[in-house]
Amino acid sequence: MSQRDTILRVATRLFADKGFERTSVRKIAEEADLSVPGMFHYFPSKEEILNEIMIGFMDEGYTRLMDIYTSDVDPVEKLEAVCTFYVEHYAGHKDQLTILISEGKSLSLEHQQAFIDKKRVYVEALKRLFDDLAKGGLLKPIDPSVLAFIFFGMVHWTYSWYNPRGEIGPEVLGKIFSEVFIRGALKDQEGDKPR
Repeated sequence: MSQRDTILRVATRLFADKGFERTSVRKIAEEADLSVPGMFHYFPSKEEILNEIMIGFMDEGYTRLMDIYTSDVDPVEKLEAVCTFYVEHYAGHKDQLTILISEGKSLSLEHQQAFIDKKRVYVEALKRLFDDLAKGGLLKPIDPSVLAFIFFGMVHWTYSWYNPRGEIGPEVLGKIFSEVFIRGALKDQEGDKPR
């Protein structure tokens, strides 16, 4: 593991546990086995470390989302794969998700804007998948934007209750989520009528 990766790993654990504001630069450096100036050789500020953690985690998820979206399978299989991946990914990385949900306010204005822009890209990508399902007559009469926000709300909220060391592992949780979300969003075989 590179020194840069070590700093990110240590900072991720500390930020998730103590919060960004309550984590000192000295503590990160100490646990990464560096001096403070040595740590600043890799990152110019504590906020840059936070930004790298958040944006890196989002980029990793977005890459997988686009891999699924551009794959050569039908839209229902894509939705199932997206549901399963996201829950597994977020539930399996509870510290990163905790930071993603709670520390956006600690970013600089410039980094906050980049973070907001990335969230928009995520929502748009998911809306495109829901649009594909709607065009195929597979989606219940629910606005794709609403479905996208419901999806991310359900996935992101897992940080507050899910224990990855509990009886249900991230993979099983992903399958449960996929089953519940898909049954709620897609038409049954007879087709749902608008209420």
